[in-house]
Amino acid sequence: MRLDDFVARYPGIRLAEPGDNARILDFFDRSPMETRATDVQYRRSPDFFKLLRFQAERAHVFLAIDASEEVHAVGTATLRPGWAHGKPITIGYLGDLRIGFDRKVIAHWRTFYGGLMAGAREIEELADCGCWFTAILDDNALARRSLARGRTGAPVYVPLAPFTMRNVVARLPLGRRTLRGGWNVRTARPGDANRIDAFFEGENARLSLGFRGEFSRRLRQWDGLAITDFVIAESGDAIMACMAPWSPSAAKHTIVRHIPRTLRMLGVIPGRRIRIPSAGEPLRMAYLTHLTFGSGVTAAARGDVFRSMLDHVFDRWPEA
Repeated sequence: MRLDDFVARYPGIRLAEPGDNARILDFFDRSPMETRATDVQYRRSPDFFKLLRFQAERAHVFLAIDASEEVHAVGTATLRPGWAHGKPITIGYLGDLRIGFDRKVIAHWRTFYGGLMAGAREIEELADCGCWFTAILDDNALARRSLARGRTGAPVYVPLAPFTMRNVVARLPLGRRTLRGGWNVRTARPGDANRIDAFFEGENARLSLGFRGEFSRRLRQWDGLAITDFVIAESGDAIMACMAPWSPSAAKHTIVRHIPRTLRMLGVIPGRRIRIPSAGEPLRMAYLTHLTFGSGVTAAARGDVFRSMLDHVFDRWPEA
């Protein structure tokens, strides 16, 4: 069965096309993500689909849309090569879920998603997917309630791990810790590409939802990402940790409509250049992508290595 044939079973739901870009963006702008601490809005203009191309080469966008072409729900499914405990599989990610407040739309959408997951192995475009997952911030209570068990037609979600977001806003004026035991932290050079690729791939192969072949794909597809953006930590001749600060601003801007008071106070500390955004202003930030520690790095060493890598980032990008 083809995916569009499956979707056609659910009146009012269809696959998105490039011509839907403007109406999807309008719906997203009216549907912020709320947590206890912040009110976050992700703006995907001018191209909603661009971030999906950053995430994976295979992506599908589903819409609940009425006769007047107004969007009432959006959801995406991306599929990528992955690892599951050393075995290669295809991993599916369910993201970008936004639903309006119409109860009939909510119930219909829930039935559609449940049917999609139940029948995925019979759908040509999804048949190779070995597992599906999604990610929800722990304090996004509304989204977590929407995945609760017992809802008619909904798929059953099994919690895998806590998920929180950590923001590094500044470096405290404290003395640095010297890494002992032959550690070296530095900026990657072009000649390090194959070594980083092998390290990243090898460590991901040990994970339950690891990336496969993703390092080289990201260097090709992510706007502005270069091998020299990577920071690596070496012990002897071996890479033992890596990360790469990178901003998805070409595809996504993060707007925080409420800044917690404790965070605002950091911006007025005398003598410190800590730039705290105003409410409604796009955050100027980079994600610490590709953050990976070798399986041989102890929990105690990880903290020191990570702090040293962050120091390197702040030294190189003092305005970060």
